Amino acid sequence: MATCALGACANAELTPDAGEVDAPPVDAAPPVDAPTDAMVGAGFFLDDVAADFAGGQLDQAVIETWGAIAPRAYYTGGLRVRGSDTGIFTDAVAATWAQVEAMPFTGVTAPARTLSPAWGAAVPAGVGLTSGDDLTLAYDGELYLEAGAWTFHLLADDRAFLELAPPGGAFSRVVSATHPTEASGTFVATAAGWHPVRIAHCEQTGSALLRVELSGPGLTRQAVPRHRLRFATGDLFGLVVAGFDDSRLLGGHQASIDRTTPAGAAWGSGYPADLGLADGEHFSVRWSGQLRVDVGGDFVFRYASAQGQRLWIDGVRVIDLLDDASHDTTTAPITLDPGWHALVVDHSASTGDASAQLGVASGPELVGATLLPGRLRPVEARSARYETGVDRTDRAIPDLGQAESTIVIDAPPGAKTRGVDVSWTFDHGYRGDLEIHLIAPDGTATLVRDHVGGAASGTVTERVHVTALDETTASGTWRLRVRDTISLDTGTLRDFQLTVHHQGGRPPIAPAASYTSPIKDLGELITSYQSFAWSARLGAGAAVRLRVRSGDTSDDLLAAPWSSPLVDPGAGPPPVPARRYFQYRIELDSDGDGSAIVDWVRLDTRREIP
Repeated sequence: MATCALGACANAELTPDAGEVDAPPVDAAPPVDAPTDAMVGAGFFLDDVAADFAGGQLDQAVIETWGAIAPRAYYTGGLRVRGSDTGIFTDAVAATWAQVEAMPFTGVTAPARTLSPAWGAAVPAGVGLTSGDDLTLAYDGELYLEAGAWTFHLLADDRAFLELAPPGGAFSRVVSATHPTEASGTFVATAAGWHPVRIAHCEQTGSALLRVELSGPGLTRQAVPRHRLRFATGDLFGLVVAGFDDSRLLGGHQASIDRTTPAGAAWGSGYPADLGLADGEHFSVRWSGQLRVDVGGDFVFRYASAQGQRLWIDGVRVIDLLDDASHDTTTAPITLDPGWHALVVDHSASTGDASAQLGVASGPELVGATLLPGRLRPVEARSARYETGVDRTDRAIPDLGQAESTIVIDAPPGAKTRGVDVSWTFDHGYRGDLEIHLIAPDGTATLVRDHVGGAASGTVTERVHVTALDETTASGTWRLRVRDTISLDTGTLRDFQLTVHHQGGRPPIAPAASYTSPIKDLGELITSYQSFAWSARLGAGAAVRLRVRSGDTSDDLLAAPWSSPLVDPGAGPPPVPARRYFQYRIELDSDGDGSAIVDWVRLDTRREIP
């Protein structure tokens, strides 16, 4: 396997088809002494690569391209969006999804965190477009609906349509809209659950916008909440990358999926392209997703950045240096078992060159290389999510009075705060007069500025990271209260920016999944099953069970009951009669965060020799 020094592969394009990206995990190979049909009286079958597993029945499970069975993984909090810079449709009612899918897309995929974006004359970010005209955006994924009638309101410049399907059912058109008229349509959900959804939006010239709102059982008309959206990530690799137009993960932001240089970028005096950023001196970036470890052990990570850096592994902050200095940091050893692990990489740029390069300094694998995109997937763990907001309304700070700015954070129900990045900009005749409190939605307040600055006057921007409000409810109205406590001077509160980090939300991993193999024809004259074995990797909170059945004919097998669950991969022969036809079923359980992966399944048999 080719490797490169930290940062040296920043411009390398890796694809899932590249051997070094999607090679089977090295610790997951079946035993090398498996018997072959050439051995007298012995036989076996082995499902080990993707082609071996093909043809089985999948229920919330996937066949990984590198050859394994795993639960389906999701990006929760948005739909998948792709862009075509040459394809358009001229009639929202007559256009079909098949026509949209036939358009040439840029090849860049992004998570759409909102279904009500307004770009104006700007180029929609994150999907590889270079013009704001003559384009089509295609959104797809799933929308959670309770049982009942739902009304969807659609406004688009220039035109759009929205389609929904019942779980496992066919799509139907709900609403089509052409600028400037808003349109609405109704969809009846017969049962609560995740409903496939797809939206096509076409913009030809001028300003562009899309607005999707809904109302339904117990829900008044509103923008579609993020926690009701998700899309499967099975065919995607890399990390979600979000670009913020201010340092410290503050300000407006756009997101994409980085499949070329995840956490291994060197921008120099520039900044990340296609993320809606306009200032190369003050921006910040977050990469988030999961890293697949194939060989467990102690890993030491090295993070070199210009400038600030933060790093989370499995929800634990192992580096916390998000400041204006450059750093080259090596972590303490971190024990990682084989499987998927949550990864969050933050970078903050202020002045000068900017770069962020994360790699493995020591460990049982991946040493000396930047992170391989094929080992990464854009699945954000519930342990490190965020919502952000900006209020740029000017508010007077009266002498001996106060000004208050508010931001509404739409976090998932039940999400708890895990740190807050906050900034404010004000001007004042005497900075030392001011104290500032940050107030959480439940009313809990913490002092974030206490009469500093003395007699200095003028405009100032300050940024802090706050942990005093951890465990408060993340969703709701956050307030920044500025008080002038000493007479004679006045000022103006200019900006309030807030990013609330939290834990919670929809699970990214299917809690229950299964794979049922095709029926195996083992041939005639089977006398015994010798052993039944498999290899599994279990993330925290995950479990694997296998069941088997057999029959003299395929019909006999399908009529036979499944065995009791098998949990020991080396327990010996399967507990069913030795028959010509055999089938197994893999059942994967998860707490919604950890994945169980089955790398291979093998049955050894004995047969008569004529």
